[in-house]
Amino acid sequence: ATGCRVLAYMGGEPLLRKDFIVDLTRYAVEKGFFVYLPTNGILLDPEFIDQIGEAGVSTINLAVDAVGPRPGLPKYFERIKPQFEYLVRQEHQYGYITFFNINITENNVEDVRMLTEIAHEYGIATDYHVNEPPVIKYDHFKHETDGGWILEEKYQAVDEVIDWLIEKNRAGYTMVNSISHLQAMKRFIRGQWSSWPCQAGQFSMIIRLDGSFAPCFELYGDKRDWGNIFDGAKFDS
Repeated sequence: ATGCRVLAYMGGEPLLRKDFIVDLTRYAVEKGFFVYLPTNGILLDPEFIDQIGEAGVSTINLAVDAVGPRPGLPKYFERIKPQFEYLVRQEHQYGYITFFNINITENNVEDVRMLTEIAHEYGIATDYHVNEPPVIKYDHFKHETDGGWILEEKYQAVDEVIDWLIEKNRAGYTMVNSISHLQAMKRFIRGQWSSWPCQAGQFSMIIRLDGSFAPCFELYGDKRDWGNIFDGAKFDS
């Protein structure tokens, strides 16, 4: 909505500082902000869920990429199921919304289907994104081959799970992603994407690992000098 103000906690893991998150959420809500809390859920507990609910959090984005433990996918549902169930039960009392944030990799296409069905069973929404390889090469980054990047030999399997998600979307499953957004993922994993009105620099800014800036995720790999944390920004929002 026009004039809507959003406070979004972004990672690392915000729940490493629970007291601060509760205090800041309460303050932001008092100032009229919509508060969005992403977490992997590992540090959730009933006491914190009640505290953050009473503070007025609006949305809790629960990052899960697998159902059970899998190599390279530490955010899995079985690890957080008890606190997840309490979180969902308390939605009606506090009025927040919970949804799964699922990262599609080359290793978890079956888990994506199962997590979608779990979310549907519990009556919560899902959100999907695809795990793309780093767009900038860093000499000190040691995970070029083990990041679950979607490589060419896995395109077909990912295409099939995306088609399945589109069918579920049309069947009435609650998803953050539109059908056109899901369809665009097929092009994205092949490096075929077009620009979109992300309003770069107005609502977000990215700080890269070396301290340099990019106005938004879609310009992460851009070679232009957007400034850095030492010298300030060099772009006009």
